[in-house]
Amino acid sequence: MSERKNFYSKILLFGEYALMVGSQALSIPYESLQGTFVFGKPDSSEFDYKSHFKKYAGYLRELSQEGKLVGKLDISRLEKDIDNGLMFESNIPLGYGLGSSGALVAAVYDRYGLDKIPANTNLSGEKLVALKKTMAAMESWFHGKSSGLDPVVCYLQKAVMAAKDNQLEIVNLPRFGTTSGGAVFLLDTGMTGETQPLVNYFVKQCENSGFFQSIHSELIPLNTQCIRAYLTGDVETLFPCVKKLSAFTLQHFHPMIPEKLFPAWKQGLENRQYFLKLCGSGGGGMMLGFTCNFEQAKTNLKPFPLKIVQQF
Repeated sequence: MSERKNFYSKILLFGEYALMVGSQALSIPYESLQGTFVFGKPDSSEFDYKSHFKKYAGYLRELSQEGKLVGKLDISRLEKDIDNGLMFESNIPLGYGLGSSGALVAAVYDRYGLDKIPANTNLSGEKLVALKKTMAAMESWFHGKSSGLDPVVCYLQKAVMAAKDNQLEIVNLPRFGTTSGGAVFLLDTGMTGETQPLVNYFVKQCENSGFFQSIHSELIPLNTQCIRAYLTGDVETLFPCVKKLSAFTLQHFHPMIPEKLFPAWKQGLENRQYFLKLCGSGGGGMMLGFTCNFEQAKTNLKPFPLKIVQQF
């Protein structure tokens, strides 16, 4: 292989679950975790091509034969490379909501796409939608259903906002000052989460008119306000919105929050030192936190490991 191209993980800053009912979403690349194709002998830290790649390649072939892939893939070359020892070497943890499958899909599309849409910032809305549709189909093998947003972010390696009308837009992230001590951070729950059961739970809950009304009258407006405040760098508006979002999640999304995290979640709402929210589907993996004082939050949230995503 002539070039080792890395594909970053992603963080869904805002829009989890709300995206499923027509809300906006904002997802960003996270460069600290990444994956790349290599040839060689697999070990425990690498994606096992024998149990996954061959089945996945067969799934992609079925999609292609059924005409369900908008973009064309050189699946024969992929299968040949798998036989020759192709692996996806990655430090993106599985089941953590950080785009482990999205990075793999992006890598497959980049290396084996025959008419691939280029990864640049000048893509039209039409091309972005086509890219999203292709990658949604490719990623559906992992989750049963995919919006396609995760692999698009991993492929473009740019922040992407999903709009209400199913359109995508590449956006620039704000540059905050780094002297005030505030931060967006990841909190490691120390356990993995399963996406599909939680998505099924959410869909079932939406059949309840009261829950569905709360989603549309409270969650979606809060989500939109958070995205707007974040992209404009308006910290004074952002934190009250995130506090309300954290409280809404605690009230309506109990199964998505690991039980051992409930005390810390409630503590943040009470002392206002930090606010926690879901990072993807929840249930485990990473959670997101927002704080005006990262050092204080780190003390309050022991023993959970924290990693800074962006400083204020």
